[in-house]
Amino acid sequence: MNELAQKFPSLTLFSDLNWEAVTTEYETQYVDISFPEYLQQKSLEGDCPPYLFELAFFELALFDARTWDEPFPHVPGIYLNPTALFLSLEFDVKRMLDEASQGRIQVLERPHVLCLFRISDGVKTIELSDEDLTLLQKLEGGPLPGSDAFNDDERQVFTRLKQLGLILDLAS
Repeated sequence: MNELAQKFPSLTLFSDLNWEAVTTEYETQYVDISFPEYLQQKSLEGDCPPYLFELAFFELALFDARTWDEPFPHVPGIYLNPTALFLSLEFDVKRMLDEASQGRIQVLERPHVLCLFRISDGVKTIELSDEDLTLLQKLEGGPLPGSDAFNDDERQVFTRLKQLGLILDLAS
């Protein structure tokens, strides 16, 4: 099996890519960009459906979340999980893959934001709401000294994201 087909197995479910031709074109003309970026470029040119590059970005993000060797913080504070990867998607790729694993191949269009991050027992994937994203923006500049940085409405979101492992509370 082709190396790219092994790295991006969902693409074979959702397309009839000629992996030999795709690999040749990618490796000879697009070596400066990632394979998902190549598919995105091909989509912009009208040569591939847009859900393929989103599937490829999702699979790459899963791989990165599993293998990223980012050290976790140890200084007191409230942190965003350092392995967090955010994907703004137009297609429900996670559900598409779940459905495909049960033999139902379908393309599901639904704009949303997914976050993938590593926790002690593997990789977690969650869909983020606007409230989640607003709270997470407070952590973009670095750790916060404590949970008192959140107002009453944000405390529920903070507690939920902390329980999921997306937020690390080393302040308490």
